[in-house]
Amino acid sequence: GGSGFQTVSATYKEQLNSLMTTLRSTQPHFVRCIIPNELKQPGVIDSHLVMHQLTCNGVLEGIRICRKGFPNRMQYPDFKLRYKIIAPQAIAKVDDDKKCAEIILKATNLDEESYRLGHTKVFFRAGVLGQMEELRDDRLGN
Repeated sequence: GGSGFQTVSATYKEQLNSLMTTLRSTQPHFVRCIIPNELKQPGVIDSHLVMHQLTCNGVLEGIRICRKGFPNRMQYPDFKLRYKIIAPQAIAKVDDDKKCAEIILKATNLDEESYRLGHTKVFFRAGVLGQMEELRDDRLGN
């Protein structure tokens, strides 16, 4: 019933969903701390140690993905929900989420090379989601 308070697990789930929504809609940056040498001496770089750390914490793999060109992705329903404000009239009567994404992206006048439409997701080149957020903010008056 209507007891008027949330359980700890319901509150946690709501906060987690909110965090995931934020992460999906932004370009999160992570700080990686790399120690240059085991002796903690200034100006000394142990290249094997540095490469080992970069490999183990996923930095090299992340760079590889970015070089392929489309590091950011978003599911069509999430994309439609977040960016429908960019072309609300154009998508008003369209049910298919992928088609909505196509219409919204056309309305942005972004270079078609800056994104790709997959089967279930839209993929973006680095920095494009930031541009999408700016367009969204413009529409929202922020």
